[in-house]
Amino acid sequence: MANKISSLAVVCALSSLILSGCGQEKINNERLAKGCAAAVETILAKDIYDRRFDRVVNKKFSMSDGFKLVTLDVVTKTKEYEEDAHETFNCKFEEGSSFGGFAWYANLVQLTVDEDVYGTRGGEISGSLNDQMALSDAVEKAMK
Repeated sequence: MANKISSLAVVCALSSLILSGCGQEKINNERLAKGCAAAVETILAKDIYDRRFDRVVNKKFSMSDGFKLVTLDVVTKTKEYEEDAHETFNCKFEEGSSFGGFAWYANLVQLTVDEDVYGTRGGEISGSLNDQMALSDAVEKAMK
């Protein structure tokens, strides 16, 4: 009888960890989406771009080259005339966690805006040091 109870307890505990891991992935995906949106907003605020971030209308999550890929469908507005446009932005994140997802981290690896790449591409750092610091700060704040 004691073996059946302890076996049931182990099964319940494992099931609980698996289910909480699924819920944690959804929470982490939302954090990644917020981080990506903050990165897009930060870069579009630069003077070289003629538009600004307005809002996210859709988000998707997948894998790309071993990184978590966050795809955001975004409404942007021109800085001068406030005209709406729909655009898609992709952020690649390095993501990791401990068993059960108790300790989770994510770092922005790459963001592409138009033809400009911010982060790393092929082992090379793209964008200025100021861009990298601004992106890291914005993403970190957004994902808290």
